[in-house]
Order: sequence, then C-alpha cells, then structure tokens
Amino acid sequence: MYNKITKQRCQLPGDAYAALKYLEDQATNDPSLYFNHHIDADGTLRNLFWCNGLSRADYSLFGDVLAFDATYKKNKYMCPLVVFSGVNHHNQIIIFAAALICDEEKYTYRWLLQQLKMAMNGKVPVLVITDGDLSMKFAIEKEFPNAHHRLCAWHLIRNTTSNIGKPQFTSMFKKCMLGDYEIDVFRQKWFEMVEGFGVENEKWS
Repeated sequence: MYNKITKQRCQLPGDAYAALKYLEDQATNDPSLYFNHHIDADGTLRNLFWCNGLSRADYSLFGDVLAFDATYKKNKYMCPLVVFSGVNHHNQIIIFAAALICDEEKYTYRWLLQQLKMAMNGKVPVLVITDGDLSMKFAIEKEFPNAHHRLCAWHLIRNTTSNIGKPQFTSMFKKCMLGDYEIDVFRQKWFEMVEGFGVENEKWS
C-alpha cells in the first residue's frame, strides 16, 4: 500500500504531497494509523481520510453514537473538512476520524463512510447525527442501513426558533435538547412541554 502511496505522492504538488508524506511518516510511529485518499484522472488529490490509533480505540468503545459534520470552506483550500466525533464516558467530545473532501456530493460521502468502516474493522454506529444534509442521508442509508439517523440538537433548536416563534417554548425545548437527563426524566419534561403548549397531538411531538 505504501509503495503505491509513494508513487502517487511524487505526482502531487505542494501541500497535497506534504499531507500524504506527513501521514506516511506518522504511520511509522503509530502502526494503527489509517489513511486513504482518492486521486482523480488528472492526478489531483480530491479526498483524504485519516484517523490515528487512539481514535480507532475510542471508536471501538464509544462509536455507537456518531456525529457526522462538514465545515464548508473554512480553510485556505476552500474545501469541506469532515469530522466524525462522539462522546466518551466523561461526557467529553472525542474525534474518531477526519477528512478533507473536494465536494459534498452523495458519492463522496459514501466513499468516506466506506473508509470509516474499513478503519474501524467493520463496526458501524447505532445512531448517526447530522445537520440534515441530503447527501449525507443518502450515504448513511447505503453504508449504515440499520443505523438511526437524527438531526443534531443545534439545528433542531434553530428550526424551533425560526418556525414556532414562541420564546418560552423555545427555551423549554432547548432545555430538553441540551439537558443531561435520564430517559424517564426527559420524557416527563417533554410531555410537560408539549401538553403545556397544547401541541401534544402534533405529528412531530
């Protein structure tokens, strides 16, 4: 594998070459580091996925719930940075893997999830949280067909603020979304909220 990478790396300019060289060097110190990349017909680096040994170990323990997020055009390459993350037993955010991608097309995301499965020895999440992106939704359905797909709390709160327009409801909704509750307590607070505002018969409630 590394002979192939070295050959391709020699065809890449500047930062792309440096990125692959860096990961290859890191792999000598971290045998569990996994990375893969996709180069187009012109020899341009389009997608790069990586995770180190610690991230892989964390995923084996805490990977049942996976946050899948892309930050668009926030770096000098003007390309999305994708971060796969979760939460450990101390309620701390942990990073499972990251990637730089050329676009946010559904087949690009599908390639990423394929890499994630390979890196994590086939372990797939039980629940995947996204911002509702349709390309991500497609990739999740194809690669993690048995996983539950849900929106992240931040987007749910934003949608509530924009569409309902009742500050008191939004405040209670936010507490439900962000509170560290046991299941029974959450259900109690949720029912109190929807009944208090008379929306208990709405489909979404």
